[in-house]
Amino acid sequence: MGIAKLGFLRTFLKSETVTSCNDTLFRRYRQTGDSAALSALYDQHCNNLYYYLLVMSDPNTAADVTQKVWLKVMESKQEYQSQGRFQAWLFTIGHRMLIDEFRQSKRWHADTDPDTLGSVAPLSDNETDFHQLLKHLPFSQREAFSLQQEGFSLQDIASICDVPVETVKTRLRYARNTLKKHWKTS
Repeated sequence: MGIAKLGFLRTFLKSETVTSCNDTLFRRYRQTGDSAALSALYDQHCNNLYYYLLVMSDPNTAADVTQKVWLKVMESKQEYQSQGRFQAWLFTIGHRMLIDEFRQSKRWHADTDPDTLGSVAPLSDNETDFHQLLKHLPFSQREAFSLQQEGFSLQDIASICDVPVETVKTRLRYARNTLKKHWKTS
């Protein structure tokens, strides 16, 4: 077996081990209320969830929604379907709660206009930072791109965003093309 195949296999097995470990921890928390299991899950996923929410919003909203997500996890522990990945379920809750937060504060604007799919909001001359460029992408493209950077599969992203896989592919393609175009010009 070649070295490249061994590396892929090692990465795959590590990913599967982490996924099963998360599922085991959450199952233990769900059945026994073991706070140490929940704490381990929190320590493992809190920063990733917060960063995803930060890319999608502002620091205050990201912090508020992160707290609300963990409260929701504790309240709805019986609803978790163990056939999925815990992290995908967690980010699905985060996605839905962020959109609810935007709707409540009247900041939600669905970017479904096909004319804006490949466009980016105008940038000022001093905005050459990648994160600032990412913030200017339409919400759905930014979301798909950031979830992919968090390591989610196309299927997981589709599940989190509640859209078909082909839609995720399109959003990723537009996001990558837009980022490449504007990154080169800055």
